[in-house]
Amino acid sequence: MSDPNPQTDVRPDPESESGPRDRPALLAATPDVEAVSDWLRTLAALAGLLGLLLTLIAVELLVRI
Repeated sequence: MSDPNPQTDVRPDPESESGPRDRPALLAATPDVEAVSDWLRTLAALAGLLGLLLTLIAVELLVRI
């Protein structure tokens, strides 16, 4: 059975790739500052909630003693 899409075996031309050529690939793949700050803010909020939960559990255990 033949492949219905003959373009699947064609490799992209390196000259036609999008993206800046003056930056290394790893540097070009790093996210922008806004995306990183959003993730850090989310992680900080989750860490704060987890700390609050653990504090409440610790206080509850200490009060029971």
